[in-house]
Amino acid sequence: NEYKSYLSMTIRVNGRLIKKIVFVVISLSAALFLITHFTSPIRIQISNGEPTGEVIVVDEDNSGREWEKKDYNNNNNNNNNNINNNPRDNRNPHDTINKINEAHDRNKFQPEIPRRISDSRSYEYNWIENPKLRDARLAIERQFQQKVRDLGSDKEKVKDLGYSEHGYNSHLAETIAINRDIGDKRHPQCKSGGWPADLPKASVIFCFHNENLVVLLRSIYSVLMRTPPDLLADIIVVDDCSTSEHPDIKQPLDDIVALMGPKVKVLRLDQRSGLIKARMAGAAYSTGEVLVFFDAHIECSYGWYEPMSERMYHNPSTVVCPCIDIIKHDTMEYPNNAQQEIQKGGFHWGLIYKWIPLNATQRAAGITAPQATATMAGGLFGMTRDYFYQLGTYDDEMKIWGGENLEISFRIWMCGGRLEIVPCSRVGHLFRVKNPVSFPDGSDTVSRNTRRLAEVWLDEYKEYYYDIQGGRGRDFGDVSARKRLRDRLQCRNFKWFVNNIYPELVVPDDSNYALGSIRNPKSNLCLDDLQRLEDDKGDKKVGVYWCHNQGGSQFFIFSKDFEIVALRKNDYCLDNSNYSPGAELEWYPCHKMGGNQQWSYNTVNKELVHEPSKNCLDARGLEAKDNVHLNPCDGSDGQKWEFSKIYSKETLWRKHRN
Repeated sequence: NEYKSYLSMTIRVNGRLIKKIVFVVISLSAALFLITHFTSPIRIQISNGEPTGEVIVVDEDNSGREWEKKDYNNNNNNNNNNINNNPRDNRNPHDTINKINEAHDRNKFQPEIPRRISDSRSYEYNWIENPKLRDARLAIERQFQQKVRDLGSDKEKVKDLGYSEHGYNSHLAETIAINRDIGDKRHPQCKSGGWPADLPKASVIFCFHNENLVVLLRSIYSVLMRTPPDLLADIIVVDDCSTSEHPDIKQPLDDIVALMGPKVKVLRLDQRSGLIKARMAGAAYSTGEVLVFFDAHIECSYGWYEPMSERMYHNPSTVVCPCIDIIKHDTMEYPNNAQQEIQKGGFHWGLIYKWIPLNATQRAAGITAPQATATMAGGLFGMTRDYFYQLGTYDDEMKIWGGENLEISFRIWMCGGRLEIVPCSRVGHLFRVKNPVSFPDGSDTVSRNTRRLAEVWLDEYKEYYYDIQGGRGRDFGDVSARKRLRDRLQCRNFKWFVNNIYPELVVPDDSNYALGSIRNPKSNLCLDDLQRLEDDKGDKKVGVYWCHNQGGSQFFIFSKDFEIVALRKNDYCLDNSNYSPGAELEWYPCHKMGGNQQWSYNTVNKELVHEPSKNCLDARGLEAKDNVHLNPCDGSDGQKWEFSKIYSKETLWRKHRN
């Protein structure tokens, strides 16, 4: 009996102790959850564009699911050769190539494969700005408006200062409300009808370096205000190591983002990594089924996401770009361009993006129809998370920025995907007049990146790139991993891309009369663009320079349309509207209508004749960097010109007249 009494007392004492221990454990767990769940923004230190150390990333979809701590240092060491590895997914996407794209018949191009059918619904834009966030926004607006007033009353001086800092009239932008109402920029045909009821959630990823705080916040606000909350997983704002000269986007950004709720997070890279690696870091820490990459100076219109998402919903290997509207860099005005026909993406042989018009078949489809595009501008697009990683993300050996948009465009089309522009999705973009951001080591990363692009994806066409752009033999790094990726994805060749996706491309091959340099033997001077095509608004006079046999600024074609074309940028043609002797020529965008751009050449007397004026190209009296001119044909040595490569066997190249 004594033993039973002692045992009963022990159980009662231990029971009370256990209850206290359980209470303490539950309290500590609740406190830890609150600290983890509501502390914002997340700051993640990045080294060389990759996560370092252990980081907790909490899933914000209210499912109660939490990602485990990951040692990303070990993860990177174990996966150095797995260039597609998704840091949020333990699956190896190389086990099965393009699972989500298996409906594509690789022997026949099929542009669209519907995936699933869902009930229709309309989504609501019911995000509400909480009072603390509203007060913080208003305080920032007042602060910046006062800063602009303190700069003085000389508006031109203030304007020039803004352009020098950000490449646009940033101080005018600072006087405009962060949450301004831009109206509905959609075409009326886009405002009716419903969308699939189970569209995937999006992660919107902004990357910036030394961006203006007000413009950046306006970008974030436009997503919050004009995206249905149940379709927005999170917004990841990646700071690519902004400098101390821009303190506004340090603590002030953190403070206001902390009031936006758990969906908005700031990631700060501890050293300058560039757009490409910053986007990869942002994608790694996002949670949405769809990744939307935006520049940090945009404004979304109402209904921007649903039409993009629907295209990916029906075909997850479709990559979608919104219609990019231009926000005026000087006035900050966002015009309504919904009634205008969109343009699609192409490129010139410098491997730089350019806009081109739709073809007749595309125009016939209607002003709101999604349109296939050969390339993307790169600043604004969306694709499913799975497809992003299965397709190989970005070439992370490209530096800072430049060429990555064409690289992913070629990879999408050549490896079984589809790239579109959706006119019903409207996003305004603030195009800079100049890029105020410097490269970390002063190097030309664009040229290096485009050489990588040419070596991996252009096949034999890369010789045209080097002929026109130059750079043979210069460093482009190790591309073996990207070539292995291309093999694993079983991608088509670039000739297929040119013939089927971008037939508008002017190819400098034997379908032309001649190509290469145009040389005057007497003076050893060659026609040269003198780098004047690099500046869209600068002098476009046609010059001469000592022949260097390195292509580039001295590479031209004499086309079957009887044009002399400079392919280095935007297909400029040799043009003359002044028929007087001594007239100087200029480069003008090719229009395919003959007229002032029509030339003839005689392989015997070697005269290059401007057909409308019947005058000859003349090099007499010229020195290097002088402008070339036209004079009446007289058979002199100064009017004799030779092409470095001739394909035509005809003696006289001249358009026949009816």
